[in-house]
Amino acid sequence: MSTTPGAIVRRGGISKTIFIISLVIVGAASGATGYFINGLTHPAAPTITLNGAGSTFVNPVISAINANYSRINNNIQINYQSVGSGAGITDLSHETVDFGASDAPLNSGQISGLPGPALTIPDTIGAVAIAYNIPINSTFSVHKGLHLNVTVAAEIFQGSSTGGGTGPLYWDDPAILALNPPGSLGTGVVLPHQPITVVHRFDSSGTTFVFTGWLSTSSIWKGGQTKSLGSSGWANGALSSPGNQGVASTIQTVTFTIGYVELNYALSATPPMTYAFVQNPNGGSGYIEPTLGSSTLAASSLPALPAGDGNWTSVNLLNQNVAGAYPIVTFSYIMVFRELNVYGSSMTLARAQALVNYLWFVVHAGQNQATLLSFVALTPPVVANAEATIRLITYNGSTLHS
Repeated sequence: MSTTPGAIVRRGGISKTIFIISLVIVGAASGATGYFINGLTHPAAPTITLNGAGSTFVNPVISAINANYSRINNNIQINYQSVGSGAGITDLSHETVDFGASDAPLNSGQISGLPGPALTIPDTIGAVAIAYNIPINSTFSVHKGLHLNVTVAAEIFQGSSTGGGTGPLYWDDPAILALNPPGSLGTGVVLPHQPITVVHRFDSSGTTFVFTGWLSTSSIWKGGQTKSLGSSGWANGALSSPGNQGVASTIQTVTFTIGYVELNYALSATPPMTYAFVQNPNGGSGYIEPTLGSSTLAASSLPALPAGDGNWTSVNLLNQNVAGAYPIVTFSYIMVFRELNVYGSSMTLARAQALVNYLWFVVHAGQNQATLLSFVALTPPVVANAEATIRLITYNGSTLHS
């Protein structure tokens, strides 16, 4: 005999009226009459699970948003898999998730490979920190960051000024010492004569896309902007790890390493990771610490944003022309199909409505979680852009949010 979730199974021919009356009598005897009547006349809504996958960069804030959403809407569960931006877009193209998340906008090849038109919705703004592990002494801490500019960073990550597959550089390389003269890192701190081990992502990564985009603003960087740079593009001896969490863990456990991670991963590590202060050629002559404040400055002068169904590949927040703005800042995005019938029978009106309601929460109340985790909450113009995009989503040709 088939049943439906929440249904009451009656056996032995008892009538529905007698069955309800018997529960009311039992309930009255226990002082719970109202509870039983309400449960029968207003059964709990069936649980709906929405599936997403992608960016590890956004995982700290999206996890907090999801927990808060399900706490308020206890019949909606959000299953988000932090597997990397590239995998998230692949899963969306295979229609195995309801939304993909990526820090790299969809390119023309990805768009053409999707089974239907897709929309781009900004969900947060965050920073990429250059984290490192130099066991010198107790005076060398997160508050005394190594100074780097994009040219020296490019030399470190590709092993030389002439292209990948060479090096590695040493921590006391003249180019690094020129930016970090004696005493600048703390009393008695001397950069060691040890080879630098680069740590990078081995998965298809939006964080790599953002970081190599920043490195590409130096004329000496040879690897271009990419989500996945082959091992020959990094300095010799480089280590690779999956996800922001994998890169952060490798840096924490392997000495004399350097890599790139979303800022929250550096701040939430135990102990907190040491990271570089980075020069923004358009933000003054100083070296800027990656913080919520300096990331917010980078997001304070936004470029014109395309429509949600437009091309976002030219949008970036790198080296913003704002004094004190941290130079390696980016949007992160959620991608969804415009017409949800692309999923066929696996998408119902209830699930489609739940997805749209969730996306609306992400760009509104969900933003309250951003600053708590050192992400930048979306500004009003970005929220307005996201609202217009969410209103484009349809099911059976009908919009789901007016």
